[in-house]
Amino acid sequence: MPTKKRTTRTRLQEPAGLSRHTYDLYWLDVEDGDQSDRPFAEKTAHESEGSRAAVEPFLVEAIQDHHTSRQRVAQVLDELGHAEAAEFFAQELPKADRTRKGNFGEVVASEHLIQRYGYSMPVFKLRYRDSALPMRGEDIVAFEVNDTGKIVRVIIGESKAAKRYRSETVREAHERLRGAYRPRPKTLAMLSNILYDKGDDALAAQIDRISISLPRRAFPCAHWIFVIYENQPQDPFAVLAENGEAITDLCCVSVTLPEMTDLVDTLFDAGPVLRPDEDE
Repeated sequence: MPTKKRTTRTRLQEPAGLSRHTYDLYWLDVEDGDQSDRPFAEKTAHESEGSRAAVEPFLVEAIQDHHTSRQRVAQVLDELGHAEAAEFFAQELPKADRTRKGNFGEVVASEHLIQRYGYSMPVFKLRYRDSALPMRGEDIVAFEVNDTGKIVRVIIGESKAAKRYRSETVREAHERLRGAYRPRPKTLAMLSNILYDKGDDALAAQIDRISISLPRRAFPCAHWIFVIYENQPQDPFAVLAENGEAITDLCCVSVTLPEMTDLVDTLFDAGPVLRPDEDE
């Protein structure tokens, strides 16, 4: 019997409210599933009718931001002009379909967590990719931060974007989350080093202290799996309920994006965008 779902709409009502930092609220309608019989939460998301054209420019910005710092874009634009700068950055972005979709999935999932749940992501991992191959470590690491700037929860996530659904992909994402604590998420050391280099010693030290605690599971964590497909699969996370051994504090999100391949190519092939009135 299909599970009942209730729609939770926390989206902007007017396109005039759109920005680089709010587009997810307008773009995606999210439904919470009734997963009382499962040891994890489930959500399904699809595009709000007619929203793609309005959010596409901001998706381009998000793709750009996750790969390259705004200051660097501004400098190259100033040196080369738009046409040559577009060619310059195009050489650095991935061309392979699988890599593009993988990076796109990370950006969509990351921005969903930042914009909709208020999580903090002080470092965009994709800026520090060392090759065209998939990066080491977890796809997503973010933090829940209180009003005093203290990290109170670590957010670890995996994202998968592909044309067609495969249950094995969901299982693999779950096993990567489970393996993140052997003994600790690999990405935390990278984030700490980057933050120390940037001069944010206080935040880097917090992350190191958390990293020391995690092998003992002595720090709160939340886990997310995002799967993004062109066609909505029926019950995409059933595979995780088969043995009842899902990792704790897990939320699984299925996002349906028709013609996703065309969208991804459009976003990665677009030229650089810079809005000088917005801080990074």
